[in-house]
Amino acid sequence: MFACGKGQAFTLEGLVAAVLMLMVAYFLFQSTLVISPLSGESVDAQLRQYGLDVLTALKNPDSPAKDTLENALRRLNATTPPVELFETIDHALPDNIQYNLEVWWFNNSTLNVYRLTDRTPTSDTVAVSTYVLIKNGEFVSDSPFRINGTGGAEGTIDSDYPVVLEVRMILWRV
Repeated sequence: MFACGKGQAFTLEGLVAAVLMLMVAYFLFQSTLVISPLSGESVDAQLRQYGLDVLTALKNPDSPAKDTLENALRRLNATTPPVELFETIDHALPDNIQYNLEVWWFNNSTLNVYRLTDRTPTSDTVAVSTYVLIKNGEFVSDSPFRINGTGGAEGTIDSDYPVVLEVRMILWRV
């Protein structure tokens, strides 16, 4: 009979190709996060993205519009809620998503929170936040964020004293 090495070469070539394909598949799926569409993680990721998009769109310190975060917080006092800001958020979010909006800041080494909305959330909530820097003198005189008194690096707080506000948005589906 005739001795032929072609069949053996094709078998080895196929075996090497199969091992190479398995290695590529292993490395691809090892480094990729796969979220099934029905899992809670995908819902959380979607809510988080909605919140980040809304806060990013509203954070515009150079805009004169009343519905930006900076301008709404500058004009906020106990009697004037930021209606324009709420309307913009309501239009930006889908109807089946509710939110609470809170502002956190330090006033003379005391952590304070001011709740702009006080709705009752469900058990599955997602929180996102952004930071806003506003000078102390830019707030209205009866603003809850205005820092009066002494403190800071020089000992007195003037109108140029920077106030850092953390705006937190808590989102949930209804």
